[in-house]
Amino acid sequence: MGQQTDRAKHQAVGDDALAAHDGLPRRQRTVVLSIMMAGTTAACISQSMMIAALPTIMHEFAVNAALGQLLTTSYIFMLGLISAMTAYLVNRVDAKKLFVAAMLCFVAGCAAALFAPNYPLLLASRLLQAGGAGIALPLIQVVALSVYPRNEYGRAMGLVGLIIGFAPAIGPTVSGFLIDFWGWRSVFIVLGAVTIVVIALALPLLTDVMKREGKRERFDVPSGLLYALGFCAIMAGTTFMEADGSLSALPVLALVSGVAALAVFARRQARIDQPLLKLACFRNRTFAVATGLVMIAQIAFMAGSIMVPLFVQDVQGLSATSSGLAILPGALLLGVLNPVTGRLLDRCGPRPLIVVGSAVLAVGTLAFAACDASTPEWAVTALFGVRTVGVACLMMPMTAYACAALPAEDLAQGTAIITSFRQIFGALASSVLIAIMAQASSNDLGIDAFGFGVSFEVQAAVIVAGFVAGMLLLPRGKARKAA
Repeated sequence: MGQQTDRAKHQAVGDDALAAHDGLPRRQRTVVLSIMMAGTTAACISQSMMIAALPTIMHEFAVNAALGQLLTTSYIFMLGLISAMTAYLVNRVDAKKLFVAAMLCFVAGCAAALFAPNYPLLLASRLLQAGGAGIALPLIQVVALSVYPRNEYGRAMGLVGLIIGFAPAIGPTVSGFLIDFWGWRSVFIVLGAVTIVVIALALPLLTDVMKREGKRERFDVPSGLLYALGFCAIMAGTTFMEADGSLSALPVLALVSGVAALAVFARRQARIDQPLLKLACFRNRTFAVATGLVMIAQIAFMAGSIMVPLFVQDVQGLSATSSGLAILPGALLLGVLNPVTGRLLDRCGPRPLIVVGSAVLAVGTLAFAACDASTPEWAVTALFGVRTVGVACLMMPMTAYACAALPAEDLAQGTAIITSFRQIFGALASSVLIAIMAQASSNDLGIDAFGFGVSFEVQAAVIVAGFVAGMLLLPRGKARKAA
């Protein structure tokens, strides 16, 4: 009788009271995540909105394609670098103040871009925007994991996946309409206005939801410099290699210098008491393997989002609008599927998602390798959608699974590592895959059906390797709380 009475009391209290034992009550959780998701969506969609504006900006500021493309690639890279710093910030600053500061940084970048009189100032304003995005993106992941109970981490990451998945992919389509009607500077007016509204809502409604142990964190400046310089050197070497089409002395020197700086960085993280990134998290096999699968999914999605539009325009001879519309349904599908796959992780564990995700992603990737100029446009759109299903099964579910394997005090470090590595390695790997495509192609444009196919075959091999590692190395069953 006593047990039945207790059970009845719990049922009468409802979901809000039950959630309070581990996470936040549902209403408070909804308010917090809704506000933060709106601001982070603006920051994430900004990373790809300059793609449609590049021809106009290149003409207005008299810059070439390589410099024009930096408006997008430097944004992604800066986002990844700043994300590495957020573990320190999350442990020092309450979530509300940190989120508002990130949004103010992003608004300042939008204002600077709106009035930028030349290319260098426009590029600097993009880096300022990326600084805000680099704080907001890992922050919302930490907050989502904090306000949901541990057994609903999949659902939490599924909601965050609505932002991470499709926001950057729909950026070119949204900005294309804005640019056609009001010019490229209108993009920053819209983004800035949305962010100002978010700040106005965050000030009275957001509360600090993070739990801290009270120890004083110290930012290790040498680690920050080594991390930034290492990856910047590798990115520069990869860019030089892609431009020259060969391994000349300059890209090799940049690559070697970058790897050496990162090796020193990794060694330093193991020796200091308060590392910038707690690389010791990779000693947890579940975290290490799941993070690897996240990176593979990010590489597949980012490379596809860049290369498929190039294929549609330069191989099939269709318009830029057609190339953007070819990937739009897949991007929207990713947003729809992320919450679904998150719940499936909570119910079924990681293995079914790894099997389905890897199989679907590999099949879709190999099918792309067989495409040529005569492939119907609808088939390209369908194949991109098929690959999106595989990405949805891997990216956010494996993020949740990796974080669930860590103790609560390492959640900020875990999300910082995953977000930073996902962005940086996704950008680097995309550059390498595009270089492979260019080397295998036989025309001056650096893309033909054969080169496109070779690049996707390499992607398929990486996906299969990730599947084997996931099935052999991950434990059976659902994510278990780390000791």
